[in-house]
Amino acid sequence: MANEATIICKISQERFRSAAHWRYLWTCLLWVFGAAVVIFLVVSVLFFLRQDWVPMAVSALGTIAGGGAIKWVVDRRTEAVKEEEEAYKEVEEACKDATMANKLRTNLTLFGRMR
Repeated sequence: MANEATIICKISQERFRSAAHWRYLWTCLLWVFGAAVVIFLVVSVLFFLRQDWVPMAVSALGTIAGGGAIKWVVDRRTEAVKEEEEAYKEVEEACKDATMANKLRTNLTLFGRMR
């Protein structure tokens, strides 16, 4: 019985580890999208002197912002957050100790604070 509980605990820890990594990856991708938009805006301001380049830049930025890519990534990250929370609760129930999960959560922070 104790061996079975240990196996269940390890499986739930692995599920949590996987969910936490996916949440981290989706968050990183969201940051990349945001950084790309900011860089794009800075470049368009720098090239503002060339009048023919501005309409193309605004059109491309509108396509990025209005397109489904950012919404899709935000939806996937939201799903990953829910899945990670469910997996964390499962670790707490199965292992009676969430030390590993808490340590992994602190290690998977983006820029030291955002998850």
